[in-house]
Amino acid sequence: MTYGYNERLGIVAGIMLLLVFAAVLITVLSGISHQDEKRVQIVASFLPVYNAAIQVTDGVEGVEVKNLVPPQNGCLHDYQLTPENVIALSKADALIINGAGAESFLGDLHSQYADLKVIDTSEGIALLEGIHHHHHEDEEEEHEEIINEHIWTSPSNYIKQIENLRDQLIRLDPVHAHQYRANAENYIAEIETVKAELAEAASSLPTKNCIIFHDSLAYFARELGFNILASLSTGEESVLSASELAEAVKTAALADKILLIYDDQYHTEYASVAQEASFSRTLRLNMAVASSTQGTDDVWLDAMRANIQILKDTDGD
Repeated sequence: MTYGYNERLGIVAGIMLLLVFAAVLITVLSGISHQDEKRVQIVASFLPVYNAAIQVTDGVEGVEVKNLVPPQNGCLHDYQLTPENVIALSKADALIINGAGAESFLGDLHSQYADLKVIDTSEGIALLEGIHHHHHEDEEEEHEEIINEHIWTSPSNYIKQIENLRDQLIRLDPVHAHQYRANAENYIAEIETVKAELAEAASSLPTKNCIIFHDSLAYFARELGFNILASLSTGEESVLSASELAEAVKTAALADKILLIYDDQYHTEYASVAQEASFSRTLRLNMAVASSTQGTDDVWLDAMRANIQILKDTDGD
């Protein structure tokens, strides 16, 4: 069959129109697919809240969670934003923070990222005061009163953080509300089990009198009913003064039986504090603030289960 010029022109125009339509359709479908794949981008400030976010968003399609601070970093006192952090925040739909002053390195987020939703997991949690000690060469002490930000070390507090996170994620992404609720419910049940096991292990300790050597231990110790006789600040280049050590020796001697409790990020260097007590044990506990790897393993549960075993192994002989 032979087509005239006009007929051939019409066929070519029709084919061109179909190709344009196909290209537009492919672009639209690709865009929808890409949107669905990366529908909600979440950044967590550091490991404890990243761990919580991973558990609550587990299996939720289209949600990506990134950890802002490397898991090896530990506490955030000296952390500074990197260019990679700034890029991650600029692309995020939400930022999950511990709150209670832990993320001071972020500065004024609202002025820098006006559209970024900030999820503060510390809401509704009773906060403790913390004291950092700074010593000069003449051994005079300067005390800076701050809020103790290490709320996640208490199982009850961590449950509240999970609940806060769940509720805010549902507001951000209501389509998957049922999954956030189910994940949070399952995870809270696991935390409750660990909480009960911690309490049982602590109840068998030869004494609950203790001296803690970092603020990170305060919430944990209070939850388990420890009698905190002194709270000393070690780690992060902090050094105890001679007067603080002398006072701690007196405290331990008066208690007679004493536990010296350290965050395992730091060295156990003050055994002499218990030199006049009739009984002492040194405990190095994992406060779930740092990890050598970053994966989907539950850092918080693993840390607390390790602590359960340490408490069980602390005998009175």
